[in-house]
Amino acid sequence: MSMSDVHYNVDLDYEIIRLPMVTDILVVGKKVPQGKNGILLSFQLIAPDVFELLEIDESETVEAVIINKTILRKLPAERVLQILREHVFPHVSRGETLKVNFNVQIFHDSIKGGVYEGVCSN
Repeated sequence: MSMSDVHYNVDLDYEIIRLPMVTDILVVGKKVPQGKNGILLSFQLIAPDVFELLEIDESETVEAVIINKTILRKLPAERVLQILREHVFPHVSRGETLKVNFNVQIFHDSIKGGVYEGVCSN
């Protein structure tokens, strides 16, 4: 084979990352090498007091969930865990960690009140 027969092709794809790369939820499987506390510590170093660790006892494959506290201000932890148990936990294997994008929208129906209620008049 001559040198003129050797070719190469390079495809590049890049994007800006933000740290931590997980913004919503990280589902930590059992037997993850870093361990739930190691992962949480690394999150705390990058973004102090942003994430909370919720330990999971009843799952065969999931050890913990690390969740952004802003989600917990919108929905109670038990409701978030219920959604994850139903839709995410069945897809987690031992030793695996899943990043979950968890977008919450809050809606209010028919907010009513007086036209001038709460308005100061000087």
